[in-house]
Amino acid sequence: MIVWLNGDWIDEADAQISIRDTGLLHAAGVFTTMRSANNEVFALQRHLDRLRNSCAALFIPLQFSDDDLRRAVRETIDKNQLPDARLRLTVTRGLARQDPLHGLHLTPTIFLTATAFEAYPAQYYERGMTVVLLDEQKLNPFDIQSGHKTLNYFSRLTGLREANRRGAGEALWFDVHNHLQSGSISNVFVVKNNDIFTPPTSAEAKRRTCVLPGITRAVILELAAEAGITARTESIDVNQLLEADEIFLTNSIMRVMPVCRLERKAIGNDRPGSITQSISAALEKKIQSTLSP
Repeated sequence: MIVWLNGDWIDEADAQISIRDTGLLHAAGVFTTMRSANNEVFALQRHLDRLRNSCAALFIPLQFSDDDLRRAVRETIDKNQLPDARLRLTVTRGLARQDPLHGLHLTPTIFLTATAFEAYPAQYYERGMTVVLLDEQKLNPFDIQSGHKTLNYFSRLTGLREANRRGAGEALWFDVHNHLQSGSISNVFVVKNNDIFTPPTSAEAKRRTCVLPGITRAVILELAAEAGITARTESIDVNQLLEADEIFLTNSIMRVMPVCRLERKAIGNDRPGSITQSISAALEKKIQSTLSP
């Protein structure tokens, strides 16, 4: 595979970063995961905007323009001949050294990788996914990294591993106040009485939350409004989750994933619900309409 590293194209096997890179030493970095179809990434600018906002919030220099990054995405797809790909754009704070004149000086690292897209199993969409609720770990909204997609992902991956160990596809996380926040790698939506609810981001709640402003999440809220479906960003507790008529997850890779079982408890009729199906169809239509023929 060919990767884009600090503005240069290089074979993945030859790509190197310093052992003193702060992304490696301190998980000081952010990333975004994208999915291409027919050589294009849906909502690419939204991905770049979120990445840039996170870099600004976490003091991570991003020295390439959006035009540079869009070009890198197109060429990564082209050079690897992967019209349908999973792409990851990563930015770290890179090397940090003290400049006697100007203080801390950072030399950031940025790289873009691509792999062939692998879809989730078809039965997940047909029968719905099983998820588990995490009790042992809680998210802290007062952490400066909350609400950002950072390299500090080990806790979330252990949650996902626990879900897999228990025969589930995702683990749902709550914060220290016991409000639902997200999945390990997804945003969460609840349907009740034909209305859609999802936990709020910090900007929506006007207070600190751990909810990532997911790209697919934002599009879903827009599509619901266009379809005349009431969609609210509100705090959700475990009882509201258990009483849901439908639940679905979103991210750029899975898009809309129905959840039909919370551990051993069936949600709805243990089948993907009508709101979930209509939202999924609307998203697919939106994506197809934006792709080049």
